[in-house]
Amino acid sequence: MKYILYARKSSEDKSKQILSLESQVNEMKKLANNLGLEIELVYTESKSAKLPNNRPVFLEMLKVIENSSEDYGIICWKIDRLSRNPIDSGKIQWLLQQGKIKAIQTSDRQYLPSDNVLLLNIEGSMANQYILDLSKNVKRGIQTKLEKGMWPNFAPIGYLNDGKGGILVDTVRARYIKKIFKLYATGNYTMKELANLMYESGFRSRSNIKYHKSKIYKLINDSFYCGLMQFHGKEYEGKYETLISRKLFSDCQKVMELKQHPKKKIEHFHFRGLMTCEKCGCLLTASRKKNKYVYYYCTNGRGGCSEHNHYLKEEEVIKQMSKVFDYMKVDEDEIEMMHANSLELLVNNNPDRREYLEVKHSLENELKRFENRKDELFNLLLDKSISKEEFETKELIIKNEINNFTKALKKLEDEQEVVLTAETLELTKEFFLSPKKQKKAFLKVSLDDKRKMLSGLVWNLSIDNKKLAKVSFKEPFETLANSAKNTDIDNLRRGGDSNSRRAFTLAAFRERCFQPLSHLSCLLLQ
Repeated sequence: MKYILYARKSSEDKSKQILSLESQVNEMKKLANNLGLEIELVYTESKSAKLPNNRPVFLEMLKVIENSSEDYGIICWKIDRLSRNPIDSGKIQWLLQQGKIKAIQTSDRQYLPSDNVLLLNIEGSMANQYILDLSKNVKRGIQTKLEKGMWPNFAPIGYLNDGKGGILVDTVRARYIKKIFKLYATGNYTMKELANLMYESGFRSRSNIKYHKSKIYKLINDSFYCGLMQFHGKEYEGKYETLISRKLFSDCQKVMELKQHPKKKIEHFHFRGLMTCEKCGCLLTASRKKNKYVYYYCTNGRGGCSEHNHYLKEEEVIKQMSKVFDYMKVDEDEIEMMHANSLELLVNNNPDRREYLEVKHSLENELKRFENRKDELFNLLLDKSISKEEFETKELIIKNEINNFTKALKKLEDEQEVVLTAETLELTKEFFLSPKKQKKAFLKVSLDDKRKMLSGLVWNLSIDNKKLAKVSFKEPFETLANSAKNTDIDNLRRGGDSNSRRAFTLAAFRERCFQPLSHLSCLLLQ
């Protein structure tokens, strides 16, 4: 029977191996010589046996044993050199029980297929348990270090391990780290620019290699430099000399956030959205040239519009928009005639008004009569001329009558058209005469106020060849503009109604031309 010598040491635990690979091989050869064993193959590897199927040399050895027609045994220093996990241990045990492996020789005993498998299982399990305990002990040690403010791993760039479990500032590279944070906090540098600048300044790795932008990015995001250690998603307070302040670190994070999610600056143009192109119907947009001058032009959304190349200065836009008020000018003689006519109607020709006043007067008298009866009834109760029961019964009847007349009065007022008084007629007259004042006010106020005035007056304006072509007014300004175009007083009275049979009333006139005026129109009258 021939033997295969297998030696292994863990690459993860170089400083704590009992025997090196060379020592293991020499000791096993001496043992084989003493026992008269023939070694045909020697396999060595530096791999941890913690994980299954993680050792290529070990797997190759098992493949040789399984596929060979010859009888092979294995010689190794300890069973835990073969395996420290249950899967690889199971393979060894199974090959031994099946007779594929004729024997396993260690420094202190021999394992044969005929032996009780319990002992081999126990030793394999002990090797596996050692790994589990070792892992727990290592984790516990790391946790303890972190809680004490110590760093358990290799020191990051800018620091050095002191060999006693602590870290020291790397005086050669620390100054570059500080400079990187300070420069980045200004917001004037990209990662690539910092990487190039630091390389030119002499910032190198321990292997004299350039730190590229990806490394600079990780460095700036590492809170270790301001005294906060991040480990497996948790944060620990470090007890070591910091290279930067927490404020500087926070400033760098804010700069990074802005660079990754820049806020799109949308410039506000006061008259955008109010004007359309007369030729194609598209909206006019605006742009600023040389950071100073504002120009409006057709968006050419449908393509092929010649107005797209005609740029209109903001000053010219304001001049054209001021012409909106010219559309609402009504001849002053016509306004005076309309005002005199309305006053005459108000005084001499309003039968509806007289009927309304008569009915209202009658209802008010009845309401007053029942309120007096209620007072008289209360006096009778005080004089003890009636009992309390009689008082309550009659009082209920009187209250019901008072309530009925109150409702009748309210209904009458709700149904009655509101009639212009002499005061409201004066205000309406002033409004019709106000476009000239409005135009002067428009040219004097701020751009924001200009926008507000126009938004209250018009739906939109159309521009053709840099000139105001058409205005779409809101009510009641549409009526006012129409009346300015047609000075026929009778048409104005009808409010533009095509029904010539409609009788003109002051209430209808107010409803059409005065009552809907918004706060804006009141402001313009000032």
